[in-house]
Amino acid sequence: MSIARAALRSIAIKPVRVVPAMAVRSFSVAAVMQKDVLQDLFLKELKAYKPTPVATEDNVVKDLKLPAAPVVPEVDADLSQQLAAYDAEPEEATQ
Repeated sequence: MSIARAALRSIAIKPVRVVPAMAVRSFSVAAVMQKDVLQDLFLKELKAYKPTPVATEDNVVKDLKLPAAPVVPEVDADLSQQLAAYDAEPEEATQ
């Protein structure tokens, strides 16, 4: 019985564990909201912006002008003479 009494005393005498204040999470209800001055100024100017109306004319579409057709390149008719002259040229040796 003495063991049971000692166990009962140790349980009854133990103090309740107190949680330190630093370990407890709390939420601030009265958080101070700081105004963003630049954002307020930007939104005010954005709301006050009125774009200038574009003048509408009846003749807005321009007439389509196609580009000039390309000129066909001239090919020498006497191509065989040029090839013969190329073959007759001496070969150049490079070092």
